[in-house]
Amino acid sequence: MIRHSFEPSRLLLGLIMLGAAVAYLMDASGTWEVPFWALLVIVPAALVLAGLTALMTLVTRRTLARRRGSE
Repeated sequence: MIRHSFEPSRLLLGLIMLGAAVAYLMDASGTWEVPFWALLVIVPAALVLAGLTALMTLVTRRTLARRRGSE
């Protein structure tokens, strides 16, 4: 079995983009009125949030690896 490391930033980015896609589809179908600027703010904010999450994951993994190596 091939195992991959868990990447929380990818999960977060995927969920936010999925939410943005649903909002866009609901706006296109006329079900929900989304302000035009909302999606223009959500996508870059999601990218920044995913980047910060990836940075925190990297720092945490390096810190844990260093602790395990010093014991």
